[in-house]
Amino acid sequence: MAESSSSDFRTLKILDRFRPIIAKTGADYDVLRLILRVKFQMDQRRVPMIMSSRAKKTESKESNLYVRSLWLYMLLGLIMVPFIVWDTGQFMFQMGILFGVLMFMIMTSMISDFSSVLLDIRDRNIISTKPVNARTVGLARAIHAGVYLFLLTGSLTVAPLIAGLITHGIGFFLLFLLQIILISMLILVTTSLIYLFMMKFLDGEKLRDMINMVQIIMSVGIAIGYQFVIRSFDIFHAGVVFTPAWWQLLLPPLWYASAYDWFFAGGGGVWIYTLTALAVVVPVICLIIYVKLMPSFELYLEKMAHAGQTSSRRRGKWDRRVAKLFCRSTEEQACFRLSANMMRNEREFKLKVYPSLGLALVMPYIIWYTGLQSNTWTEFRQGAYVYSLYLMLILVITVVTMLKYSGQYKAAWILRAAPLANESVLYKGALKAFLCNMFLPLFLLNAIVFTWTFGLRILPDLAIILLAGTALIPASGKFMLQQLPFSRSFSVAQESEGWYVFIAIPVLALFWGIHVFFRSFPMGVWVYGAILILANVLLWTLVYRGKKQEVNKVVMP
Repeated sequence: MAESSSSDFRTLKILDRFRPIIAKTGADYDVLRLILRVKFQMDQRRVPMIMSSRAKKTESKESNLYVRSLWLYMLLGLIMVPFIVWDTGQFMFQMGILFGVLMFMIMTSMISDFSSVLLDIRDRNIISTKPVNARTVGLARAIHAGVYLFLLTGSLTVAPLIAGLITHGIGFFLLFLLQIILISMLILVTTSLIYLFMMKFLDGEKLRDMINMVQIIMSVGIAIGYQFVIRSFDIFHAGVVFTPAWWQLLLPPLWYASAYDWFFAGGGGVWIYTLTALAVVVPVICLIIYVKLMPSFELYLEKMAHAGQTSSRRRGKWDRRVAKLFCRSTEEQACFRLSANMMRNEREFKLKVYPSLGLALVMPYIIWYTGLQSNTWTEFRQGAYVYSLYLMLILVITVVTMLKYSGQYKAAWILRAAPLANESVLYKGALKAFLCNMFLPLFLLNAIVFTWTFGLRILPDLAIILLAGTALIPASGKFMLQQLPFSRSFSVAQESEGWYVFIAIPVLALFWGIHVFFRSFPMGVWVYGAILILANVLLWTLVYRGKKQEVNKVVMP
Protein backbone atom coordinates (compact mmCIF):
# COMPACT_ATOMS: atom_id res chain seq x y z
CA MET A 1 0.00 0.00 0.00
CA ALA A 2 3.02 2.26 0.01
CA GLU A 3 2.60 3.15 -3.61
CA SER A 4 -1.11 3.59 -3.03
CA SER A 5 -0.41 6.04 -0.21
CA SER A 6 1.97 7.95 -2.43
CA SER A 7 -0.70 8.28 -5.10
CA ASP A 8 -3.25 9.43 -2.52
CA PHE A 9 -0.74 11.95 -1.15
CA ARG A 10 -0.30 13.48 -4.59
CA THR A 11 -4.06 13.80 -4.99
CA LEU A 12 -4.45 15.37 -1.57
CA LYS A 13 -1.47 17.63 -2.15
CA ILE A 14 -3.28 19.16 -5.10
CA LEU A 15 -6.34 19.57 -2.88
CA ASP A 16 -4.21 21.41 -0.30
CA ARG A 17 -3.93 24.34 -2.69
CA PHE A 18 -7.68 24.88 -2.40
CA ARG A 19 -7.67 24.81 1.40
CA PRO A 20 -8.75 28.48 1.85
CA ILE A 21 -11.71 28.00 -0.50
CA ILE A 22 -12.78 24.78 1.22
CA ALA A 23 -12.48 26.37 4.64
CA LYS A 24 -14.89 29.14 3.59
CA THR A 25 -17.62 26.54 3.03
CA GLY A 26 -17.65 25.79 6.76
CA ALA A 27 -15.90 22.42 6.48
CA ASP A 28 -13.03 21.37 8.75
CA TYR A 29 -10.27 20.87 6.20
CA ASP A 30 -7.98 18.74 8.40
CA VAL A 31 -10.79 16.30 9.18
CA LEU A 32 -11.94 16.33 5.55
CA ARG A 33 -8.43 15.50 4.37
CA LEU A 34 -8.20 12.61 6.83
CA ILE A 35 -11.57 11.21 5.68
CA LEU A 36 -10.50 11.43 2.06
CA ARG A 37 -7.20 9.69 2.77
CA VAL A 38 -9.02 6.76 4.35
CA LYS A 39 -11.56 6.65 1.52
CA PHE A 40 -8.81 6.58 -1.10
CA GLN A 41 -7.02 3.81 0.75
CA MET A 42 -10.22 1.78 0.86
CA ASP A 43 -11.11 2.35 -2.77
CA GLN A 44 -9.98 -1.08 -3.90
CA ARG A 45 -13.33 -2.37 -2.70
CA ARG A 46 -15.44 0.25 -4.45
CA VAL A 47 -13.63 1.55 -7.52
CA PRO A 48 -16.07 2.20 -10.40
CA MET A 49 -16.58 -0.83 -12.62
CA ILE A 50 -14.74 0.17 -15.73
CA MET A 51 -11.91 1.72 -13.70
CA SER A 52 -11.14 -1.49 -11.85
CA SER A 53 -8.59 -3.89 -13.33
CA ARG A 54 -7.22 -6.07 -10.59
CA ALA A 55 -6.35 -9.48 -11.88
CA LYS A 56 -8.47 -12.40 -10.83
CA LYS A 57 -5.80 -14.04 -8.70
CA THR A 58 -3.29 -11.26 -8.08
CA GLU A 59 -3.55 -7.83 -6.57
CA SER A 60 -2.38 -4.79 -8.55
CA LYS A 61 -0.77 -1.68 -7.20
CA GLU A 62 -2.98 1.39 -7.30
CA SER A 63 -0.82 3.39 -9.71
CA ASN A 64 -0.88 0.47 -12.14
CA LEU A 65 -4.63 0.15 -11.54
CA TYR A 66 -5.30 3.61 -12.93
CA VAL A 67 -2.96 3.19 -15.89
CA ARG A 68 -4.36 -0.21 -16.83
CA SER A 69 -8.01 0.76 -16.50
CA LEU A 70 -8.39 4.27 -17.91
CA TRP A 71 -7.06 3.31 -21.33
CA LEU A 72 -10.52 2.04 -22.30
CA TYR A 73 -12.01 5.49 -21.70
CA MET A 74 -9.18 6.99 -23.73
CA LEU A 75 -10.11 4.74 -26.63
CA LEU A 76 -13.77 5.73 -26.28
CA GLY A 77 -12.69 9.36 -26.42
CA LEU A 78 -11.27 8.80 -29.91
CA ILE A 79 -14.80 8.78 -31.34
CA MET A 80 -15.04 12.49 -30.48
CA VAL A 81 -11.87 13.49 -32.33
CA PRO A 82 -13.55 13.75 -35.77
CA PHE A 83 -15.92 16.40 -34.40
CA ILE A 84 -12.88 18.47 -33.41
CA VAL A 85 -10.97 18.22 -36.70
CA TRP A 86 -14.12 18.29 -38.84
CA ASP A 87 -13.80 21.43 -40.96
CA THR A 88 -17.43 22.43 -41.51
CA GLY A 89 -17.16 26.08 -40.55
CA GLN A 90 -20.03 25.38 -38.12
CA PHE A 91 -18.39 25.17 -34.69
CA MET A 92 -21.68 25.18 -32.84
CA PHE A 93 -23.00 22.17 -34.75
CA GLN A 94 -19.94 19.96 -34.42
CA MET A 95 -19.22 20.95 -30.81
CA GLY A 96 -22.90 20.51 -29.91
CA ILE A 97 -22.73 16.91 -31.13
CA LEU A 98 -19.42 16.40 -29.31
CA PHE A 99 -20.73 17.72 -26.00
CA GLY A 100 -23.88 15.64 -26.43
CA VAL A 101 -21.78 12.48 -26.77
CA LEU A 102 -19.45 13.52 -23.94
CA MET A 103 -22.23 14.35 -21.49
CA PHE A 104 -24.02 11.11 -22.37
CA MET A 105 -20.90 9.09 -21.50
CA ILE A 106 -20.16 11.00 -18.30
CA MET A 107 -23.75 11.04 -17.07
CA THR A 108 -24.22 7.33 -17.77
CA SER A 109 -21.08 6.53 -15.74
CA MET A 110 -22.17 8.95 -13.04
CA ILE A 111 -25.51 7.16 -12.68
CA SER A 112 -24.17 3.60 -12.80
CA ASP A 113 -20.78 3.93 -11.06
CA PHE A 114 -20.67 7.01 -8.84
CA SER A 115 -24.20 7.04 -7.42
CA SER A 116 -23.13 4.27 -5.05
CA VAL A 117 -20.35 6.59 -3.81
CA LEU A 118 -22.69 9.54 -3.28
CA LEU A 119 -25.24 7.35 -1.49
CA ASP A 120 -22.78 5.22 0.47
CA ILE A 121 -23.80 4.98 4.13
CA ARG A 122 -21.44 2.23 5.24
CA ASP A 123 -19.03 4.65 6.93
CA ARG A 124 -21.71 6.46 8.96
CA ASN A 125 -21.36 4.10 11.93
CA ILE A 126 -17.76 5.27 12.30
CA ILE A 127 -17.91 8.93 11.29
CA SER A 128 -21.23 9.80 12.96
CA THR A 129 -19.84 8.78 16.37
CA LYS A 130 -17.06 11.38 16.03
CA PRO A 131 -17.27 15.18 16.42
CA VAL A 132 -17.47 15.81 12.66
CA ASN A 133 -19.96 18.28 11.23
CA ALA A 134 -22.25 17.25 8.39
CA ARG A 135 -20.81 19.80 5.96
CA THR A 136 -17.35 18.24 6.25
CA VAL A 137 -18.72 14.74 5.67
CA GLY A 138 -20.83 15.87 2.72
CA LEU A 139 -17.97 17.75 1.09
CA ALA A 140 -15.68 14.76 1.52
CA ARG A 141 -18.31 12.61 -0.17
CA ALA A 142 -18.63 15.03 -3.09
CA ILE A 143 -14.85 15.42 -3.53
CA HIS A 144 -14.38 11.66 -3.36
CA ALA A 145 -16.84 11.14 -6.21
CA GLY A 146 -15.49 14.21 -8.00
CA VAL A 147 -11.92 12.90 -8.08
CA TYR A 148 -12.95 9.74 -9.90
CA LEU A 149 -15.30 11.69 -12.14
CA PHE A 150 -12.37 13.94 -13.03
CA LEU A 151 -10.21 10.90 -13.88
CA LEU A 152 -12.98 9.49 -16.02
CA THR A 153 -13.64 12.79 -17.80
CA GLY A 154 -9.94 13.45 -18.28
CA SER A 155 -9.46 10.04 -19.87
CA LEU A 156 -12.41 10.58 -22.19
CA THR A 157 -11.24 14.01 -23.32
CA VAL A 158 -7.47 13.64 -23.55
CA ALA A 159 -7.65 12.76 -27.27
CA PRO A 160 -10.14 15.57 -28.16
CA LEU A 161 -8.05 18.07 -26.15
CA ILE A 162 -4.87 17.18 -28.04
CA ALA A 163 -6.73 17.29 -31.35
CA GLY A 164 -8.15 20.72 -30.49
CA LEU A 165 -4.73 22.07 -29.51
CA ILE A 166 -3.14 20.88 -32.76
CA THR A 167 -6.03 21.88 -35.03
CA HIS A 168 -7.33 25.12 -33.51
CA GLY A 169 -4.64 26.39 -31.15
CA ILE A 170 -4.14 27.16 -27.49
CA GLY A 171 -7.28 29.32 -27.15
CA PHE A 172 -9.51 26.45 -28.23
CA PHE A 173 -7.64 24.10 -25.88
CA LEU A 174 -8.06 26.35 -22.81
CA LEU A 175 -11.76 26.99 -23.51
CA PHE A 176 -12.38 23.27 -23.96
CA LEU A 177 -10.52 22.49 -20.72
CA LEU A 178 -12.57 25.07 -18.78
CA GLN A 179 -15.80 23.67 -20.16
CA ILE A 180 -14.83 20.12 -19.22
CA ILE A 181 -14.42 21.29 -15.61
CA LEU A 182 -17.78 23.08 -15.69
CA ILE A 183 -19.52 20.04 -17.22
CA SER A 184 -18.11 17.70 -14.56
CA MET A 185 -19.22 20.13 -11.84
CA LEU A 186 -22.69 20.44 -13.36
CA ILE A 187 -23.22 16.69 -13.63
CA LEU A 188 -21.93 15.90 -10.14
CA VAL A 189 -23.89 18.65 -8.39
CA THR A 190 -27.18 18.28 -10.26
CA THR A 191 -27.17 14.52 -9.64
CA SER A 192 -26.64 15.16 -5.94
CA LEU A 193 -29.42 17.77 -5.84
CA ILE A 194 -31.85 15.37 -7.53
CA TYR A 195 -31.08 12.73 -4.92
CA LEU A 196 -31.44 15.37 -2.16
CA PHE A 197 -34.86 16.39 -3.45
CA MET A 198 -36.01 12.76 -3.48
CA MET A 199 -34.67 12.01 -0.01
CA LYS A 200 -36.54 15.00 1.41
CA PHE A 201 -39.95 13.63 0.48
CA LEU A 202 -39.38 9.87 0.56
CA ASP A 203 -38.05 7.43 3.09
CA GLY A 204 -37.63 3.73 3.65
CA GLU A 205 -37.81 1.25 0.81
CA LYS A 206 -39.81 3.72 -1.32
CA LEU A 207 -36.72 5.94 -1.40
CA ARG A 208 -34.50 3.12 -2.64
CA ASP A 209 -36.96 2.11 -5.32
CA MET A 210 -37.50 5.71 -6.43
CA ILE A 211 -33.76 6.33 -6.72
CA ASN A 212 -33.53 3.45 -9.19
CA MET A 213 -36.54 4.81 -11.08
CA VAL A 214 -34.96 8.26 -11.33
CA GLN A 215 -31.73 6.71 -12.60
CA ILE A 216 -33.67 4.97 -15.37
CA ILE A 217 -35.48 8.20 -16.23
CA MET A 218 -32.19 10.12 -16.30
CA SER A 219 -30.59 7.53 -18.60
CA VAL A 220 -33.55 7.67 -20.97
CA GLY A 221 -33.66 11.47 -20.79
CA ILE A 222 -30.00 11.72 -21.77
CA ALA A 223 -30.53 9.51 -24.81
CA ILE A 224 -33.60 11.49 -25.90
CA GLY A 225 -32.01 14.87 -25.16
CA TYR A 226 -29.16 14.01 -27.52
CA GLN A 227 -31.70 13.84 -30.33
CA PHE A 228 -32.95 17.33 -29.51
CA VAL A 229 -29.41 18.65 -29.88
CA ILE A 230 -29.33 17.42 -33.49
CA ARG A 231 -32.84 18.74 -34.06
CA SER A 232 -31.63 22.25 -33.19
CA PHE A 233 -29.92 22.45 -36.58
CA ASP A 234 -31.39 22.46 -40.07
CA ILE A 235 -29.09 20.65 -42.51
CA PHE A 236 -29.29 21.84 -46.10
CA HIS A 237 -27.15 21.19 -49.14
CA ALA A 238 -25.50 24.57 -48.60
CA GLY A 239 -24.54 23.89 -45.01
CA VAL A 240 -25.83 23.74 -41.43
CA VAL A 241 -28.06 26.45 -39.96
CA PHE A 242 -28.75 26.90 -36.25
CA THR A 243 -32.46 27.49 -35.59
CA PRO A 244 -33.11 29.12 -32.18
CA ALA A 245 -36.00 27.85 -30.05
CA TRP A 246 -36.96 28.27 -26.40
CA TRP A 247 -36.46 24.58 -25.52
CA GLN A 248 -32.77 24.87 -26.41
CA LEU A 249 -32.31 26.68 -23.10
CA LEU A 250 -32.80 23.24 -21.50
CA LEU A 251 -29.99 21.57 -23.49
CA PRO A 252 -26.59 21.90 -21.76
CA PRO A 253 -24.62 20.64 -24.83
CA LEU A 254 -25.78 23.75 -26.70
CA TRP A 255 -24.74 25.99 -23.82
CA TYR A 256 -21.14 24.92 -24.18
CA ALA A 257 -21.18 24.73 -27.98
CA SER A 258 -22.39 28.34 -28.30
CA ALA A 259 -19.11 29.70 -26.91
CA TYR A 260 -17.24 28.37 -29.95
CA ASP A 261 -19.66 30.05 -32.32
CA TRP A 262 -19.03 33.29 -30.43
CA PHE A 263 -15.24 33.20 -30.11
CA PHE A 264 -14.11 31.22 -33.16
CA ALA A 265 -16.81 31.58 -35.81
CA GLY A 266 -17.58 35.28 -35.42
CA GLY A 267 -21.12 34.54 -34.28
CA GLY A 268 -23.07 36.64 -31.83
CA GLY A 269 -26.50 37.85 -30.88
CA VAL A 270 -28.61 37.65 -27.76
CA TRP A 271 -29.31 33.95 -28.19
CA ILE A 272 -25.64 32.94 -28.37
CA TYR A 273 -24.72 35.19 -25.44
CA THR A 274 -27.53 33.76 -23.33
CA LEU A 275 -26.57 30.14 -24.00
CA THR A 276 -22.91 30.88 -23.24
CA ALA A 277 -23.82 32.59 -19.98
CA LEU A 278 -25.89 29.58 -18.91
CA ALA A 279 -22.82 27.35 -19.37
CA VAL A 280 -21.08 29.24 -16.54
CA VAL A 281 -23.91 30.54 -14.37
CA VAL A 282 -25.90 27.31 -13.94
CA PRO A 283 -23.01 25.12 -12.64
CA VAL A 284 -21.89 27.86 -10.23
CA ILE A 285 -25.41 28.44 -8.87
CA CYS A 286 -25.98 24.70 -8.49
CA LEU A 287 -22.67 24.36 -6.63
CA ILE A 288 -23.58 27.18 -4.22
CA ILE A 289 -26.99 25.64 -3.55
CA TYR A 290 -25.46 22.20 -3.00
CA VAL A 291 -22.86 23.51 -0.54
CA LYS A 292 -25.59 25.25 1.47
CA LEU A 293 -27.77 22.14 1.50
CA MET A 294 -24.93 19.72 2.20
CA PRO A 295 -25.83 19.20 5.88
CA SER A 296 -29.39 18.40 4.82
CA PHE A 297 -28.07 15.85 2.35
CA GLU A 298 -26.27 14.01 5.16
CA LEU A 299 -29.35 14.24 7.38
CA TYR A 300 -31.68 12.84 4.74
CA LEU A 301 -29.14 10.16 3.83
CA GLU A 302 -29.82 8.65 7.23
CA LYS A 303 -33.14 7.45 5.80
CA MET A 304 -31.21 5.06 3.59
CA ALA A 305 -29.83 3.34 6.69
CA HIS A 306 -33.30 2.83 8.14
CA ALA A 307 -34.94 1.59 4.98
CA GLY A 308 -37.03 -1.37 5.94
CA GLN A 309 -37.70 -4.51 3.98
CA THR A 310 -40.90 -4.64 1.97
CA SER A 311 -43.14 -7.64 2.08
CA SER A 312 -42.13 -10.04 -0.66
CA ARG A 313 -44.85 -12.65 -0.10
CA ARG A 314 -46.72 -11.90 -3.33
CA ARG A 315 -43.55 -11.75 -5.37
CA GLY A 316 -42.37 -14.99 -3.75
CA LYS A 317 -45.52 -16.78 -4.86
CA TRP A 318 -45.12 -15.41 -8.38
CA ASP A 319 -41.47 -16.52 -8.50
CA ARG A 320 -42.45 -20.04 -7.40
CA ARG A 321 -45.05 -20.32 -10.14
CA VAL A 322 -42.71 -19.03 -12.83
CA ALA A 323 -39.86 -21.21 -11.55
CA LYS A 324 -42.04 -24.34 -11.78
CA LEU A 325 -42.97 -23.38 -15.33
CA PHE A 326 -39.42 -22.77 -16.59
CA CYS A 327 -37.26 -24.99 -14.37
CA ARG A 328 -37.24 -28.78 -14.17
CA SER A 329 -35.61 -29.71 -10.87
CA THR A 330 -36.38 -28.32 -7.43
CA GLU A 331 -32.71 -27.28 -7.12
CA GLU A 332 -32.93 -25.16 -10.27
CA GLN A 333 -36.22 -23.65 -9.04
CA ALA A 334 -34.53 -22.63 -5.79
CA CYS A 335 -31.65 -21.02 -7.71
CA PHE A 336 -34.19 -19.24 -9.92
CA ARG A 337 -35.95 -17.75 -6.89
CA LEU A 338 -32.66 -16.74 -5.26
CA SER A 339 -31.48 -14.99 -8.43
CA ALA A 340 -34.83 -13.26 -8.96
CA ASN A 341 -34.72 -11.97 -5.39
CA MET A 342 -31.16 -10.68 -5.82
CA MET A 343 -32.00 -8.87 -9.07
CA ARG A 344 -35.08 -7.29 -7.54
CA ASN A 345 -33.85 -6.30 -4.09
CA GLU A 346 -30.09 -5.81 -4.03
CA ARG A 347 -29.49 -2.07 -4.17
CA GLU A 348 -25.97 -2.11 -5.61
CA PHE A 349 -26.98 -4.47 -8.39
CA LYS A 350 -29.91 -2.23 -9.27
CA LEU A 351 -27.69 0.85 -9.25
CA LYS A 352 -25.44 -0.79 -11.84
CA VAL A 353 -27.99 -2.56 -14.03
CA TYR A 354 -31.37 -0.84 -13.96
CA PRO A 355 -30.32 2.30 -15.90
CA SER A 356 -29.36 0.05 -18.82
CA LEU A 357 -32.89 -1.38 -18.76
CA GLY A 358 -34.30 2.05 -19.51
CA LEU A 359 -31.85 2.58 -22.34
CA ALA A 360 -32.68 -0.81 -23.85
CA LEU A 361 -36.36 0.10 -23.74
CA VAL A 362 -36.01 3.34 -25.73
CA MET A 363 -33.11 2.61 -28.07
CA PRO A 364 -35.34 1.23 -30.86
CA TYR A 365 -37.46 4.40 -30.82
CA ILE A 366 -34.40 6.59 -31.35
CA ILE A 367 -34.09 4.86 -34.73
CA TRP A 368 -37.75 5.65 -35.37
CA TYR A 369 -37.02 9.35 -35.07
CA THR A 370 -34.74 9.28 -38.12
CA GLY A 371 -37.35 7.38 -40.12
CA LEU A 372 -40.15 9.77 -39.23
CA GLN A 373 -38.01 12.74 -40.27
CA SER A 374 -37.60 11.46 -43.83
CA ASN A 375 -40.88 9.58 -44.42
CA THR A 376 -44.59 10.09 -44.07
CA TRP A 377 -46.44 8.10 -41.41
CA THR A 378 -47.80 5.70 -44.04
CA GLU A 379 -44.36 5.14 -45.56
CA PHE A 380 -42.87 4.71 -42.09
CA ARG A 381 -45.40 2.00 -41.15
CA GLN A 382 -44.58 0.08 -44.32
CA GLY A 383 -40.84 0.24 -43.67
CA ALA A 384 -38.53 -2.31 -42.09
CA TYR A 385 -38.08 -0.51 -38.77
CA VAL A 386 -39.08 -3.66 -36.89
CA TYR A 387 -35.41 -4.65 -37.12
CA SER A 388 -34.54 -1.76 -34.79
CA LEU A 389 -35.74 -4.05 -31.98
CA TYR A 390 -32.45 -5.93 -32.34
CA LEU A 391 -30.85 -3.02 -30.46
CA MET A 392 -32.69 -4.20 -27.39
CA LEU A 393 -30.62 -7.39 -27.39
CA ILE A 394 -27.65 -5.34 -26.18
CA LEU A 395 -29.48 -5.61 -22.85
CA VAL A 396 -28.70 -9.34 -22.87
CA ILE A 397 -24.94 -8.77 -23.11
CA THR A 398 -24.95 -5.98 -20.54
CA VAL A 399 -26.91 -7.78 -17.83
CA VAL A 400 -25.45 -11.27 -18.30
CA THR A 401 -22.00 -9.71 -17.85
CA MET A 402 -23.14 -8.29 -14.50
CA LEU A 403 -24.78 -11.45 -13.15
CA LYS A 404 -21.58 -12.64 -11.49
CA TYR A 405 -21.27 -9.48 -9.37
CA SER A 406 -22.99 -8.59 -6.13
CA GLY A 407 -22.71 -6.24 -3.20
CA GLN A 408 -23.20 -9.31 -0.98
CA TYR A 409 -20.59 -11.44 -2.74
CA LYS A 410 -19.07 -12.72 0.53
CA ALA A 411 -22.19 -14.81 1.07
CA ALA A 412 -21.52 -16.74 -2.17
CA TRP A 413 -19.59 -19.40 -0.23
CA ILE A 414 -22.94 -20.95 0.59
CA LEU A 415 -23.44 -21.73 -3.11
CA ARG A 416 -20.29 -23.87 -3.03
CA ALA A 417 -21.28 -25.43 0.28
CA ALA A 418 -24.77 -26.37 -0.90
CA PRO A 419 -25.17 -30.11 -1.60
CA LEU A 420 -25.64 -29.77 -5.36
CA ALA A 421 -24.76 -32.70 -7.59
CA ASN A 422 -24.39 -30.35 -10.54
CA GLU A 423 -23.67 -26.65 -10.23
CA SER A 424 -25.16 -25.93 -13.67
CA VAL A 425 -28.47 -25.26 -11.90
CA LEU A 426 -26.89 -22.12 -10.41
CA TYR A 427 -26.08 -20.69 -13.84
CA LYS A 428 -29.30 -21.80 -15.51
CA GLY A 429 -31.38 -20.52 -12.62
CA ALA A 430 -29.76 -17.07 -12.80
CA LEU A 431 -30.09 -16.86 -16.60
CA LYS A 432 -33.72 -17.96 -16.52
CA ALA A 433 -34.47 -15.46 -13.76
CA PHE A 434 -33.04 -12.71 -15.97
CA LEU A 435 -35.06 -14.02 -18.93
CA CYS A 436 -38.37 -14.04 -17.03
CA ASN A 437 -37.98 -10.97 -14.81
CA MET A 438 -36.12 -8.53 -17.06
CA PHE A 439 -35.84 -9.50 -20.70
CA LEU A 440 -39.32 -10.88 -21.43
CA PRO A 441 -41.33 -8.06 -19.73
CA LEU A 442 -39.37 -5.33 -21.54
CA PHE A 443 -39.46 -7.17 -24.86
CA LEU A 444 -43.22 -7.80 -24.65
CA LEU A 445 -43.82 -4.14 -23.81
CA ASN A 446 -41.92 -3.06 -26.91
CA ALA A 447 -43.58 -5.80 -28.97
CA ILE A 448 -47.02 -4.39 -28.13
CA VAL A 449 -45.97 -0.91 -29.27
CA PHE A 450 -44.37 -2.28 -32.44
CA THR A 451 -47.45 -4.36 -33.29
CA TRP A 452 -49.76 -1.37 -32.80
CA THR A 453 -47.50 0.75 -35.02
CA PHE A 454 -46.65 -1.65 -37.86
CA GLY A 455 -49.58 -4.05 -37.74
CA LEU A 456 -49.94 -7.82 -37.37
CA ARG A 457 -47.67 -8.42 -40.37
CA ILE A 458 -44.60 -8.09 -38.14
CA LEU A 459 -45.61 -10.82 -35.67
CA PRO A 460 -43.37 -13.47 -37.34
CA ASP A 461 -40.46 -11.01 -37.24
CA LEU A 462 -41.09 -10.27 -33.55
CA ALA A 463 -41.05 -14.00 -32.86
CA ILE A 464 -37.72 -14.34 -34.68
CA ILE A 465 -36.15 -11.49 -32.67
CA LEU A 466 -37.48 -12.97 -29.43
CA LEU A 467 -36.05 -16.41 -30.26
CA ALA A 468 -32.72 -14.79 -31.17
CA GLY A 469 -32.66 -13.06 -27.79
CA THR A 470 -33.53 -16.20 -25.82
CA ALA A 471 -30.81 -18.12 -27.67
CA LEU A 472 -28.30 -15.35 -27.01
CA ILE A 473 -28.82 -15.57 -23.23
CA PRO A 474 -27.26 -19.03 -22.64
CA ALA A 475 -24.69 -18.48 -25.39
CA SER A 476 -23.47 -15.21 -23.85
CA GLY A 477 -23.66 -16.74 -20.38
CA LYS A 478 -21.23 -19.47 -21.46
CA PHE A 479 -18.59 -16.86 -22.36
CA MET A 480 -19.29 -14.11 -19.81
CA LEU A 481 -20.55 -15.99 -16.76
CA GLN A 482 -17.46 -18.03 -15.96
CA GLN A 483 -17.80 -17.51 -12.18
CA LEU A 484 -20.75 -18.40 -9.99
CA PRO A 485 -23.62 -15.89 -10.11
CA PHE A 486 -23.38 -13.06 -7.55
CA SER A 487 -20.02 -14.36 -6.28
CA ARG A 488 -17.70 -11.44 -7.08
CA SER A 489 -17.49 -7.87 -5.88
CA PHE A 490 -18.38 -5.01 -8.21
CA SER A 491 -15.02 -3.50 -7.29
CA VAL A 492 -13.11 -6.23 -9.14
CA ALA A 493 -14.96 -6.08 -12.43
CA GLN A 494 -12.43 -6.52 -15.22
CA GLU A 495 -12.08 -3.57 -17.57
CA SER A 496 -11.72 -6.03 -20.45
CA GLU A 497 -15.36 -6.98 -20.03
CA GLY A 498 -16.34 -3.59 -21.41
CA TRP A 499 -15.37 -4.98 -24.79
CA TYR A 500 -18.24 -7.46 -24.67
CA VAL A 501 -20.66 -4.66 -25.52
CA PHE A 502 -18.55 -3.73 -28.54
CA ILE A 503 -18.35 -7.37 -29.60
CA ALA A 504 -22.13 -7.60 -29.28
CA ILE A 505 -22.69 -5.03 -32.04
CA PRO A 506 -21.34 -7.18 -34.92
CA VAL A 507 -23.05 -10.24 -33.40
CA LEU A 508 -26.40 -8.46 -33.43
CA ALA A 509 -25.67 -7.22 -36.96
CA LEU A 510 -25.12 -10.86 -37.94
CA PHE A 511 -28.48 -11.85 -36.45
CA TRP A 512 -30.12 -9.02 -38.37
CA GLY A 513 -28.40 -10.01 -41.62
CA ILE A 514 -29.49 -13.65 -41.30
CA HIS A 515 -33.02 -12.49 -40.51
CA VAL A 516 -33.13 -10.31 -43.64
CA PHE A 517 -31.65 -13.14 -45.73
CA PHE A 518 -34.33 -15.65 -44.73
CA ARG A 519 -37.03 -12.98 -45.04
CA SER A 520 -36.22 -12.68 -48.75
CA PHE A 521 -37.39 -16.26 -49.41
CA PRO A 522 -40.97 -17.55 -49.39
CA MET A 523 -41.57 -19.26 -46.02
CA GLY A 524 -37.96 -18.39 -45.16
CA VAL A 525 -38.93 -16.71 -41.90
CA TRP A 526 -40.63 -19.92 -40.75
CA VAL A 527 -37.56 -21.98 -41.61
CA TYR A 528 -35.38 -19.55 -39.67
CA GLY A 529 -37.81 -19.71 -36.75
CA ALA A 530 -37.55 -23.50 -36.67
CA ILE A 531 -33.75 -23.25 -36.68
CA LEU A 532 -33.83 -20.80 -33.76
CA ILE A 533 -36.21 -23.03 -31.79
CA LEU A 534 -33.81 -25.95 -32.23
CA ALA A 535 -30.88 -23.70 -31.26
CA ASN A 536 -32.71 -22.63 -28.09
CA VAL A 537 -33.38 -26.23 -27.08
CA LEU A 538 -29.76 -27.23 -27.64
CA LEU A 539 -28.24 -24.18 -25.96
CA TRP A 540 -30.42 -24.23 -22.86
CA THR A 541 -29.95 -28.00 -22.53
CA LEU A 542 -26.28 -28.51 -23.34
CA VAL A 543 -24.41 -25.30 -22.47
CA TYR A 544 -23.97 -26.04 -18.74
CA ARG A 545 -24.45 -29.78 -18.94
CA GLY A 546 -22.06 -31.76 -16.76
CA LYS A 547 -20.69 -28.79 -14.80
CA LYS A 548 -20.12 -30.58 -11.50
CA GLN A 549 -20.00 -28.97 -8.11
CA GLU A 550 -16.46 -28.21 -6.91
CA VAL A 551 -16.85 -28.87 -3.18
CA ASN A 552 -13.16 -28.58 -2.50
CA LYS A 553 -13.25 -24.87 -3.28
CA VAL A 554 -15.52 -23.94 -0.39
CA VAL A 555 -13.92 -21.10 1.52
CA MET A 556 -15.53 -19.53 4.57
CA PRO A 557 -15.26 -15.73 4.65
